[in-house]
Amino acid sequence: MEYTLRHWHSYHEDEWWRQWANAASGELSLLAAWHHDPEKWRRLLGEQVEKLLGWEQPSVQPQVELLGQKDAPGFSLQKVAVEADDGTWMTGYVCVPHDNQQPLPAVVLAHDAASSKEAMVGLLTEHNPEKAPGSHLAASGYVVCCMDPRGAGERPRSSDIGDLWQWLGKPPVGRDAMDLVMARKMLAERPDVTEQRIGIVGMGSGGMAALYASIMDEGFRATAICGCLMRYRSLPLQATVHQRRVLHERLANSAVPGLLAYADFEDLACLVAPRPLCVCQGADAELPHELATDVASRITEGFEVMGEKAKLTVEVTDQPVVYPTAEVLRFLDDWLLLPV
Repeated sequence: MEYTLRHWHSYHEDEWWRQWANAASGELSLLAAWHHDPEKWRRLLGEQVEKLLGWEQPSVQPQVELLGQKDAPGFSLQKVAVEADDGTWMTGYVCVPHDNQQPLPAVVLAHDAASSKEAMVGLLTEHNPEKAPGSHLAASGYVVCCMDPRGAGERPRSSDIGDLWQWLGKPPVGRDAMDLVMARKMLAERPDVTEQRIGIVGMGSGGMAALYASIMDEGFRATAICGCLMRYRSLPLQATVHQRRVLHERLANSAVPGLLAYADFEDLACLVAPRPLCVCQGADAELPHELATDVASRITEGFEVMGEKAKLTVEVTDQPVVYPTAEVLRFLDDWLLLPV
């Protein structure tokens, strides 16, 4: 047999992924394949997400221990330990407004990896501690809970065992989401909280855990996702190597193996409906503004398809913002403070 040498055109794998990202969509993409039957789509994708997360509904209410209490300007600050669904314990703070004469609405805060539960309630801010998200929400009339995510703060773990949950078929972001659900269940048991008025706010890297928690637990009556508007399929479309690296780092911690075969970020966000959702994104020096704009428009279209656009609040700006913004606070007031 004779072989003929020929010139092979260079075809870098990055180009394959760019074409895939532009042409492909998940099997359960609402906009691409299921806009004609959103109710069936919601059921099928919800079941699939539950499988991908390895989700198991807890059968008992969490145990709670009060570790300490002190007064802060406008609210009482309680340090608590809450039993997670796997029997481990998570520590956090609960802010309870002063002059609490009746059960109040409540908010679970999921903070960014660069922050901490102490920063969320103003313990690390010498000047203007009332500007901290938890302090501000408590001053606005909410009972606020912020817990340590796994591997952070007072919940350290060895780096060489961090993947064991994933090897068990339970992605780490799913474990963080379950912890947020347990925090909600803890709040629902408190006499100073109205169970039907508990919301969740996820900021930065805490946004995806908050989103999954809201998808899997309808006890969250209002959901705000701040600073994490990005699509998995956008990764190969980033213009520079630096932008791809930044996006990869942010997405990798929230990745659920197998998700892209079925859906992307906008589909997950739309699963929150018919409950209200707020998506908020300010300027990001390391990623293009168009990325957040594209995702926000897809989520808007999805809520329109489901007939739930009135329950969606979108705030995308090319200006720097501090989360949660005034628009997020108005959103919480509309759906948790005011009579429904």
